[in-house]
Amino acid sequence: MDHRTEPRCFREDDEIVFCGYFSGEKDCGLIFYDREGQDPIRVMLPESLRIGRQYSVRIKGIPEDHDRYRLYDQKSEIPDPQAFCLCGLSSFDGPVDPSRIFGKVLDRAPVEEILSVSAGRLKTTTPPEDDFLYLLHVRGFTKNPNSGVSRDKRGTFAGIIDKLDHITSLHVTAVELMPAYEMIARETFHSELTGEEEKERINYWGYKQGYYFAPRSDYAAGDPCQEFRELVNALHQKGIALIMQFWFPHDYPAALLTAVLRHWVRFYGVDGFHLIGGGLQVESYASDPVLSGIRMYYESVDPERLPSNHGHSGTSDRTVSLYRDEFLLSVRHFLKGDDHSLGRFFGAMIQNHSQYGVVNYLANYDGFRLYDSVSYEHRVNEANGENGKDGIEDNVTWNCGTEGKTRKQSVLKLRRKQIFNALTMLFCAQGTPMLYAGDEFLDTQDGNNNPYCLDDPVSWVNWRSESNALGEAAEEFIRFLVKYRRTHQMLCQPAPLRLMDYKAFGFPDLSAHGVDAWQPDFHGFTHCVGMLYCNLYAREQNPAFLYCIYNCHWESRRFALPAVPKPLSWTVVVDTGKSGEETAEYRIRGEKSVLLEARSCMILEARGRFHMAGGEERTPF
Repeated sequence: MDHRTEPRCFREDDEIVFCGYFSGEKDCGLIFYDREGQDPIRVMLPESLRIGRQYSVRIKGIPEDHDRYRLYDQKSEIPDPQAFCLCGLSSFDGPVDPSRIFGKVLDRAPVEEILSVSAGRLKTTTPPEDDFLYLLHVRGFTKNPNSGVSRDKRGTFAGIIDKLDHITSLHVTAVELMPAYEMIARETFHSELTGEEEKERINYWGYKQGYYFAPRSDYAAGDPCQEFRELVNALHQKGIALIMQFWFPHDYPAALLTAVLRHWVRFYGVDGFHLIGGGLQVESYASDPVLSGIRMYYESVDPERLPSNHGHSGTSDRTVSLYRDEFLLSVRHFLKGDDHSLGRFFGAMIQNHSQYGVVNYLANYDGFRLYDSVSYEHRVNEANGENGKDGIEDNVTWNCGTEGKTRKQSVLKLRRKQIFNALTMLFCAQGTPMLYAGDEFLDTQDGNNNPYCLDDPVSWVNWRSESNALGEAAEEFIRFLVKYRRTHQMLCQPAPLRLMDYKAFGFPDLSAHGVDAWQPDFHGFTHCVGMLYCNLYAREQNPAFLYCIYNCHWESRRFALPAVPKPLSWTVVVDTGKSGEETAEYRIRGEKSVLLEARSCMILEARGRFHMAGGEERTPF
């Protein structure tokens, strides 16, 4: 069968309306079944109704209880690969019988859904520099009994709605869902060790080909189409965008891929897509009448392929962003004190582009979670069934002196400091910060860095972590950093910083410093750097100075403070060296330097009233 556009199958009065493509010229059509999958009614589509290979038909005489259907083309019978809704695919509880997968006849015309979605769309698109992404797995987010979600909603779209208060408390601007389209989750994997097929397992993450037009029934407490739409609407009411991840094989037809994306925008109001795999026509989406202005995220795409303007014609909207591991790797190398890491770290902190966004993260779905990245150096993947040899071998992590769980207070204190250091780096970096759900309160996978096949508490968010002292502190620190970032525009610029005094303010927009002011040291054995931001260059023209100092040396370091216009004075607003008091402000009076503890970060602000050239008086704070 040839499926290159969106077929529709819905009931209108006493008729069923269907539109679709078939590759054969004869003996093709639909088979309708009752709600038990029995009593088939075969409807052959007459060749006289075919235009090219397309059939657009109205079918009478199908009983109302026959709301399941499959397609047939000569001798083959398959579920509709472009059905808007399917049943028979709930595969977490056991194997799926392909012959029992049915498309569902919708009970009304899809055009009504388009009208209702249009009314609830977000009115504005947050630019990449102001975005904060929150990545989650629909099932894993609330499947754990300690999620506080009722049993019938655990692991569903409705479960996410029940946790919206938590999401909004983080000041998230966009929720990104790991694959949530319909699929058969159970499959036979090939061993990375032997290359041979192994026993059937669950593809928990969901990065595989599926029924791309339908929301996943495994993720719904009721009607998956309605429940997904309710999730989108609930997020939009909070001003939060919804981004969907899709994985496509390299041979997936380009026209059909575009039809998939259009479908989710038109029928559900999805705000963007994170596309993974092959067959991506990156250049064409910007000019598509439906997808123009929709957010697009990519990974393995050459930036040269990106359109210079992915937005409405004649605008400078940046709606394309790139996911890159460079930030994660650069921060981890610098954080653990590796030699020759400072240059890469500094580059990662300022990486930005005027034509597209850059997404930064400390942990992703694959690899160690944030807390595990300061607790484990070696993967603990035996539960995955591949003798612990699957997953990333070198995670560029340091366990702070003890592998795995420990009660040693010195180790726990250092881990806290390293986590707070990493979070400070993430939210002070140019680009878009992304957080993986559960990392805000330091959830752990106990060292498993590749639980792709585990539908159990290892993969599920453990909400008890939110109530322990360290989890609470990390979550509150993230809230502080998000607010701080949004009120200090030099940390989230729409274009790359130039590191030049290109407006003759007497200061560059950003300058690098060593332990001596204005003397950066990027030698291979240097493990600290200061970054001075001049807010005169910010879009809001706040005439303040921010000084972010990162000391990843295993010894304390004294940093000279850059001289700023009088009578401004320095105030410390973040000091990760003060455990439990990281955000307790204190002023530095008369001092020309500041001492940073070993492996700590500090943010300072120059505050006060002063006169600019021309006599204009400014009050930054």
